[in-house]
Amino acid sequence: MKMSDLSHREPLGNLPGPRIHCETMVGFFLVGIIASALDISVLVMLSSWFGVGYLAAAVVSYCCGIMASYLLNKSITFHNTDRHFVSQFSTFAAISVSCLLVNLSIIWLAVELFSLNFLTGKIIATLVAFFWNYHGQKRYTFQRQEMSG
Repeated sequence: MKMSDLSHREPLGNLPGPRIHCETMVGFFLVGIIASALDISVLVMLSSWFGVGYLAAAVVSYCCGIMASYLLNKSITFHNTDRHFVSQFSTFAAISVSCLLVNLSIIWLAVELFSLNFLTGKIIATLVAFFWNYHGQKRYTFQRQEMSG
């Protein structure tokens, strides 16, 4: 390959694939912030105000976050118009439940083994689960339209 051949190549930042992937990840991250804020708010409300145990409260709050995340990611992040809502949400929920298990495990470890506050554990758990969740949702839940469009 001659040096002149290299000068005609598109820079990586100008290729549509990586840019779209980056924009999708940023959108997923921003939706995740909104869903996590809802999740954490419900967790605090149930635990602190109503005396629900932190793990039970984390399950309920996480389900609220799942619903918000699905609706926002479907419409805003992935611009997905697939009308197979039941099967699509089932896939989304299955991946989210796997993230819930990661979340609960990390929260439990943070509280019981490291004597951290449950909110600190929740924040750590959310950060850890982000990449698994993004990869799973992009690859399995919202993949049909991205592959065809």
